[in-house]
Amino acid sequence: MAFSLRLTFVRGVSSSAFLFRAEVGDEVALHLLLDREAGSVRPADEDGRPVGARRLDLKDGTFHSVNADDDFILLASHLAAQWRKPGSTRREIRKYFG
Repeated sequence: MAFSLRLTFVRGVSSSAFLFRAEVGDEVALHLLLDREAGSVRPADEDGRPVGARRLDLKDGTFHSVNADDDFILLASHLAAQWRKPGSTRREIRKYFG
């Protein structure tokens, strides 16, 4: 089954934290906060406040959570991978699986 994901930059929350809207297919799955200072990607609310305990460590790629769902794992790992490539965040990331 073909599907796509899209991560769209929403705004900077601080000088080191960036909020993204994450979509799988045509549905918003969640918001993600990429925080360079904390070294993590975390789920967030629409205002950029971290939600829950799920976290992807940017240094070693480890997921920290007892209930990291598939959407979070897929979206956070793609955001982290793209962030590492140019050394800074991009405004939009798209990936097609098919």
